[in-house]
Amino acid sequence: MKFYIIAFFLAYFQSSVLLALFHSMLLTPNLLLLYLFLNILGEGNSWLRRAVLAGFFLDLFQDSLGLNLSGFVLFATLFNLMKLRIEMPSRVSLLLVYALLSLVERLWVIALFRIRYYTELNIWLALLSFSLELLFLYLISGRYLYRES
Repeated sequence: MKFYIIAFFLAYFQSSVLLALFHSMLLTPNLLLLYLFLNILGEGNSWLRRAVLAGFFLDLFQDSLGLNLSGFVLFATLFNLMKLRIEMPSRVSLLLVYALLSLVERLWVIALFRIRYYTELNIWLALLSFSLELLFLYLISGRYLYRES
């Protein structure tokens, strides 16, 4: 239950504060995806339900009709497959796995969005957003790694 409450408030924060700062839902730092990543990493069960509800919360606040939901389910599915094959004992491995999967999820969402609508993409803003996500992951991953030991 704790996951769903935190996911709800993260989706609200991301949709209200971060969206206002970055001016595009495609370019905002996706803290909810980061929280889902760390949660799935820590617990193996109910990963699909958590991905669906986290994506639903973000779609609810951003009025994006399943766009984020499909990206979150793709991310969680790929991460679950990757987690079975690769161990992630260090911060660097966590950063690399998250960076790869997050880029795949972003490209998926951008491709789906651009099929219907045209929008300009600011590469520098996208890099800043992605860098903020990775920095935040680096800062909080130590807590997860020490908890598992």
